[in-house]
Amino acid sequence: MEVTKVSIYPREKEGSRLKAFVDFTLDDCLAIKGAKVIEGNTRLFVSMPGKINKFGKEENVVFPTNKETREKIEKVILDEYKKVNES
Repeated sequence: MEVTKVSIYPREKEGSRLKAFVDFTLDDCLAIKGAKVIEGNTRLFVSMPGKINKFGKEENVVFPTNKETREKIEKVILDEYKKVNES
């Protein structure tokens, strides 16, 4: 599985950990909309799309099921995010 398209939408507000919204496509056949680039305590990371559950907590609706896939998707997205911020 490959990330074949990434669209970054910067949303930086001073003091906010949310850095961008992200839409991406896997294998040119599955589009994922609404991921986020977040500034964590030690690094940037990608938060998958979520919704608020009946208890008021956010839960992911789309997510990788193993560490290797998460790391692969996150690397592609963060590399593109860094390119967008350099220009």
